[in-house]
Formats: sequence, structure tokens, C-alpha cells
Amino acid sequence: MLDLDSLPGDDLAVNLADTVLLAASPSIDLLDDGHDWFWATQASRLPKGARPPSAEQTRRLRSAVREVLEAAVAAREPEAWAVERVNAAAAAVPVSPRLTARGAETTWHSEDGGEIALAAAAVAAIDLVSGPRANLLKRCGAHDCSMLFVAANSRRVWCTPSLCGNRVRVARHAKKEN
Repeated sequence: MLDLDSLPGDDLAVNLADTVLLAASPSIDLLDDGHDWFWATQASRLPKGARPPSAEQTRRLRSAVREVLEAAVAAREPEAWAVERVNAAAAAVPVSPRLTARGAETTWHSEDGGEIALAAAAVAAIDLVSGPRANLLKRCGAHDCSMLFVAANSRRVWCTPSLCGNRVRVARHAKKEN
């Protein structure tokens, strides 16, 4: 069983989308017991000063990010509500360059109440589906998994080779023996 510790991606948007397991019936929301843990595990992907948003805010953005990513995988237009929600989250926290002794850094401004973590996830989703990695976004090849991942290797078909990939290989081997 996948959990928050085994999210397959190194991408903030993909990890957020994958916090709901849609192939299970009923679906399993990994944020139910792990909302704060999710944001803690993503800390290295977040801008300085980001704090965990509320669980409700996280779920609202997650549904939009999931729709945008699923649309990209399916090569279809995403639903308008999802695009609007992702764009709104990204725009809620403006960024600007800041000159430092080491050069320039990006500063995220949340003074007007925007959530940096949500904005970063929305920006990650926008960058993923509109950038050069868009064609690397895939859905896990295991029939009982709904996870998405960014495949660094074009031959990769499972979200986590050690879980889904291993299950598929074991089932294939068992079938050969029968």
C-alpha cells in the first residue's frame, strides 16, 4: 500500500495530486491522517517561509491540480474550474527577484494572505504541464493504481518500481508457473 512516505514523484504538484488513491473503492485520502506530514515531507520543495495551509485549502487545490495533470496525461483540455483554481492559487502569492550578497533570489510575498505552499504547488503544476517535462508525466501502469509520476526514463511504467512494479512482476511470474 502506498503511503505519504512512498510518494513516487520528486515533483510537488505530482505529490500533491497523489495524496488521493483513486483506484481504491472507496478512494483513500492520505491527507485524512497525514496532512501536516505531507507538507513536512515536501518542505525541501517549498520556498522559504512556507507553512502548511489548512487541510481544506490543500484538498481544494489538490482536486484542481489532479484534474490539470490528468488532462495532460490524457492529452485533453483540463476543466475550466481547475485551470481557474490553479491560476488563482499561483497568483495569490506574488514573487519578485531580490538582490543579495550572493546574487539574486526569488522572494515570495504572502503579506496579503496568500499561502506560499499552495502557490508553490500551483506554480509547480503550471510549470510541469506547460514545460519540457510535460511529455514525461504518466499514470502508473498497474491496473489497481492511480498514481501519477514524472518518468525520467521513457521506459518507466510504474509509479514506484519497488511497490507497483514488484506486484506486477510477481503476478506475472505466478501466472507463468500456473
